[in-house]
Amino acid sequence: MELWTGFTLGLLGSFHCIGMCGPIALAIPGENRSTSSMFFRGLLYNFGRILTYAFIGFVFGILGLGATIAGYQNVLSIVLGILVIIFALFPHIKLPAKANALYSGLTSKITKHISKLYKSSSRFSSLFIGLLNGFLPCGFVVTALAAALITSTTFHSAIYMALFGLGTLPVMLMMNMAPGFISPGLRSKLRPFSSYFAIIIGLLLIWRGYSMMAGEPMHMMHN
Repeated sequence: MELWTGFTLGLLGSFHCIGMCGPIALAIPGENRSTSSMFFRGLLYNFGRILTYAFIGFVFGILGLGATIAGYQNVLSIVLGILVIIFALFPHIKLPAKANALYSGLTSKITKHISKLYKSSSRFSSLFIGLLNGFLPCGFVVTALAAALITSTTFHSAIYMALFGLGTLPVMLMMNMAPGFISPGLRSKLRPFSSYFAIIIGLLLIWRGYSMMAGEPMHMMHN
């Protein structure tokens, strides 16, 4: 996968992030409400999210490397591409009961720890809030992980997810500095573009897997 797609997915998906992560960003603790102080806390919060995304990308990159070694990366790429397209077209699809219980349990534990950090007087509490926030399950994070999973190395997987996080930075930082800079109406108009790009990511994953499968017989004949 081209690394630039990670940044683009993050940038377009950030309009979805406003609805999910916006309240967390707005509630970042701190008594000093000066512009510079709010900007610093916003940077720490978002830097924490990006670090977590990069870490998750590295972990998933190891899984992808295992699939490559086992010779299943082409099939994995196609399956992930199909799943990304399905969830982009049907975002409200219901998860199986066990998966939904796991999702709810994970979300509950993370938000509980975030709530404790809101009461902290540490100037770095916003960094830790961002680190935890990065672990909250999100459809666009999962889409980015699907692409990161089949990059060439674990390093590229981490970079892909870091670029995804950087793509969300402009909108999320502005959300922290000026909550009303994007109206709900404009947000609803821009949100579909993130789904369109997710579909493009899915198609790229399918095409990549198909290309690998088509190239295997030729490679074997050449050997």
